[in-house]
Amino acid sequence: MTLNNKQVAFIGGGHITEIIVGNLIRTQTVSPDRIIVSDPDKDRLQTLCSKHSIETAVDNIDAVNRGDFIFINVLPQVVPEVIEELVRKPIPEDKVIISIAGGVPIERYRPLGERLPVVRALPNPPSQIGWGIAALAFNAHITETQRNGILEIFTSLGEYVILKESLINAVMALSSPVSTYQFFQSLIDAGVRCGIDRKTSTKVAYQTIVGSLEAWKRRQLSPSLLMEEASSPGGISVESLYTLDRYAFSAAIKEAIANAVARAEELGASE
Repeated sequence: MTLNNKQVAFIGGGHITEIIVGNLIRTQTVSPDRIIVSDPDKDRLQTLCSKHSIETAVDNIDAVNRGDFIFINVLPQVVPEVIEELVRKPIPEDKVIISIAGGVPIERYRPLGERLPVVRALPNPPSQIGWGIAALAFNAHITETQRNGILEIFTSLGEYVILKESLINAVMALSSPVSTYQFFQSLIDAGVRCGIDRKTSTKVAYQTIVGSLEAWKRRQLSPSLLMEEASSPGGISVESLYTLDRYAFSAAIKEAIANAVARAEELGASE
C-alpha cells in the first residue's frame, strides 16, 4: 500500500475531518496511531482522540511537522489565518497539502512554497458511509507516488473524479445531496397528500428512487430514454412529466446548481 508508514495530519477537527478519519480507520487505510489532528478547541480534540484513538497536535505547525499528507479543513474565511501561521516555517516539498476549504483555490497556498504539492479536494456528505464522491484537482508539483497516496485516501470515502480546478466548485454544487433529499421528501409528502400513510409512502418513494437508479446503472441508458420507456402516450407518467415541466422542475434544479457554484466562488474570493 502506498500509505505504509505515512502520517496523515488534519488542521481542523470538524465534522468532515471526523468523516475522513473514521473511513481511513474503518477501511484500514491508515492506522489510528498515524493520524494527527490539530484544533484550537481542546475539548473537540479530546473527543476525537477518545473516540478514534488518534494522535493530537500541539498546534498547526506541529501537525505539519508530523504529517506527510496535511489536510486543511477549516472555514474558507479562516484559511488566510492558517496560512499566516504556517508561513513562518518552510514546509518541505515532500509533504502534501490537501485543501478541503470550500471555494479556496490552490493558488491561495502559494505563500507556503512555490513548489509545494497542493491538492484541492471536496468530498460530499455521503462520504460518511463510504458512498461519497470527491472532486480532486492537483497542482503541477504532485509526484506519482503522492498522487497514488491521495487516491488511496479518497477511495476510503467512496468514488472520486479528477478534473481541472476550474470545475471543482461545479462538482461541489452538483454533488450536494440536498436536492436529492428535497426530491425524496417531496415524493413522500405527495404520497401522504394522496392518502398513503407516511411510513408506506416513504418506503415506496425510497424503493422507486433506488430502483430507478439501479436500472440506469445496469442498463447504462440516458435518463431521457428511460423516461420515454416509462411513459405511455396520454398516460399517467406523461401527465406527471407535463406538470413538472409546467412548474419548471428541470430549470429550478439547473438554477439551484448554478447559484450554488456562484456562492462557492464568492466564499473562495473572500479573505
